[in-house]
Amino acid sequence: MKKMDEMDRNIRLRSEELGFKSSVLILAIWGLYECWQSFFNGGTYNPLPTLILIATLCVQGFSEMVMKRKMISGDEEYKEPNIILWSIIMLIAVVTIVLSIGSYLLLSSK
Repeated sequence: MKKMDEMDRNIRLRSEELGFKSSVLILAIWGLYECWQSFFNGGTYNPLPTLILIATLCVQGFSEMVMKRKMISGDEEYKEPNIILWSIIMLIAVVTIVLSIGSYLLLSSK
């Protein structure tokens, strides 16, 4: 395996970024489609795309937070990232998971 130079790393990071964004977009569209089918056409609810989307975004958010924390640890020039913002994001993620599971249980009991 050859050692990548800066241009190769930038190309790889850009392609991974585009892949991640397209995956998130596809999962979001799939989740909305499943909700549409469930509410308006009386189909069964499939929470899988929503759960995968939430898990993906949580892993990305947590890994970014850990990497930032490692980069600025011991450096007095930078301050800690805003924990309140992350708490709000995590609260939204938890509420979304609870609503997804709750709507699945309500719709599957019919």
